[in-house]
Amino acid sequence: MNLQLKPVTEKNFFDIINLKSEEEQEKKFQIFERMVGSNAFFIALASVNGWTCKAIYDGDMVIGFATHGLDKEQNRYELVSLMLGHQFQGKGYGTPSINLVIKEMKEMYVCDEIYLSVIKENEPAIRVYEKAGFEPTGEIFQAFHPEPVYRLKV
Repeated sequence: MNLQLKPVTEKNFFDIINLKSEEEQEKKFQIFERMVGSNAFFIALASVNGWTCKAIYDGDMVIGFATHGLDKEQNRYELVSLMLGHQFQGKGYGTPSINLVIKEMKEMYVCDEIYLSVIKENEPAIRVYEKAGFEPTGEIFQAFHPEPVYRLKV
């Protein structure tokens, strides 16, 4: 495993937006998948919020995508999105990928806390987040459905 974070570019843009979190999503192009917003949605949202988007690579292959930055309303740094393509899930990429993103966030923002929210039914993601040290805050973020908020003290 040779994981790296790389910027979204003209060269990898379509590889990133074609990654889907579930095989069923391969047949559709939509803004929201069942457990996560589409990568195209987060690239667009990042462009208006000043967030950072990164492709997650294993060697030369795009396996996932992450978005992070400052939530100006809450005045806190957030891991806004993290996804692995369905074909890369369950293969040991989750924990190393989130740790790589956390490392980048700590270096970029020199922050002492990182927040995220997650669909409560997304149990595999919650397990990865908790394994990385995120703990529930008791807060609920109301997106398109209620999402529990988690915090990591770094």
